[in-house]
Amino acid sequence: MKRAFPLLLLLTAGCFNSEDGVLRVAGLLEGIDVKAGTLVGGRVVNVHVAEGDRVDQDALLLDLDPKDTAPMVAAAAARLSQAEAVLAKLEAGARPEQIQQAEAAAEQARLQYTMALDGARSQEIDAARAAAEAARAQRDDAQQAFERAQRLFETGAASEMARDQAKNALNGAQAHYTAALEKLDLVAEGSRVEEVAMAKAALDQATAMLEELRNGARAEDIEAARAARDAAKADLELAQNRLQEMSVHAPMAGIVETIDVEPGDLVAPGPIVRLIDPDELEVVIYVSAPMLSRIRMGQRIPLSPDGDGAVYEGEVIFVSNQGEFMPRNLQTEESRARQMFGIRLRVPSYDGALKAGMTVTAHIPLNGAAPQ
Repeated sequence: MKRAFPLLLLLTAGCFNSEDGVLRVAGLLEGIDVKAGTLVGGRVVNVHVAEGDRVDQDALLLDLDPKDTAPMVAAAAARLSQAEAVLAKLEAGARPEQIQQAEAAAEQARLQYTMALDGARSQEIDAARAAAEAARAQRDDAQQAFERAQRLFETGAASEMARDQAKNALNGAQAHYTAALEKLDLVAEGSRVEEVAMAKAALDQATAMLEELRNGARAEDIEAARAARDAAKADLELAQNRLQEMSVHAPMAGIVETIDVEPGDLVAPGPIVRLIDPDELEVVIYVSAPMLSRIRMGQRIPLSPDGDGAVYEGEVIFVSNQGEFMPRNLQTEESRARQMFGIRLRVPSYDGALKAGMTVTAHIPLNGAAPQ
């Protein structure tokens, strides 16, 4: 809250009346004012008050366009929800069904690695040999059929098509027999070194995944997720505060003294509306250093406005610790007597009898003398 104190009037001649024992000092009444505004600026969309309006505390004064700020709040809220979900997942750990799946995968990898180490079983070799023998027999039958078809074709007893069909059948049987022999060789030879290594790597990976699920997230991962959640929460609060700055409210009850904006105006961050408290006034008077001993905090001093015989009261709320209006050289007693100190008084408006801008005279009694 800012208080404006212009240069005040000093009664330098005749301010002390030795006959009635009262020091009279003049000052100018000033209203307590505050400037309301925004920290972010923007385009004005609504103005709800005019100069001279009396408003209550927290009354809405004007609105700025929130179209660029509202999406920021939504985006920040979404990021916070995502960060909270990640943190909750890490803190809760793996579900039972996830652990069961990982156990099954690890067991399967173990069996495959064992098979790679042991090589083919005798039953598998016998089966592969039997398959190769069967394929050879089929190849021999196909060979005989082709030779028979060839002789018949040469004598004209069979067509060329029949001879070609027999040839194709022979080729297929030969290919099948070759594949069966290759499979038999592989089974009899066993797993290669690289196949064993691949099976071992798959087993290690499956085992590590299972252990990770069983142990849960590491402490540092949880701390990182918690930090990300806190950062997202701070971003949301910042966006919400920015959105709140789109509406300017009265920080105190008072009268709108100045507001110079219209809908559509662009305003920069800073004060926009000036409010005056009409019920609380202040006045600053200046007294010499010897008079300070007669002034104390909380003291009530009579005041009279110019042209009015009524006497009101103001309460001392501040006594300056630094002299003003003094010459640089204070070596003589006369110059020290001219050193002045500011005294601030809080003055009620007395239901509007006193107003900002009035000149009032403070009556400071000396030696307990009453004001006149």
